Amino acid sequence: MSKKKIATETDVASSYTVLCNGEAEKISPHSKGLLMYELGKKNDTGHLALRLTANGEGGLFSREWIMLYALHAILEQQQDCFPSRVFRPLFGQGSTNNAGFLAAVLRSPDICLIEADSSRLFMHRCYPDWQSRIARLTE
Repeated sequence: MSKKKIATETDVASSYTVLCNGEAEKISPHSKGLLMYELGKKNDTGHLALRLTANGEGGLFSREWIMLYALHAILEQQQDCFPSRVFRPLFGQGSTNNAGFLAAVLRSPDICLIEADSSRLFMHRCYPDWQSRIARLTE
């Protein structure tokens, strides 16, 4: 890894304060391992963000911070059930698994903004009170 890349990652990490760590089960019943994530606050704005930090099974994923206000904007557009791919625009790089991994985190008990659609495992729907749930994350 180049010195420039290390410096960039350090700068990004130091511009956030991690508020909590968590883990989420992957959505696919065939996948093993857990996903680890962090909820943090951007130091200069106070905005909250989520990011993946580890994939227990290994493999590629993006560690970039996803701002909760951007996530809110996407969830606000979902009228019914929706696929994980709606989260792809939130990621600037990395694996195609990022959107599905983020969906798994959003389904996790500690974040709990979306749930599995009752008829399709890989589709999601927002909890009716998701907006108050996202507001509670800021407390």
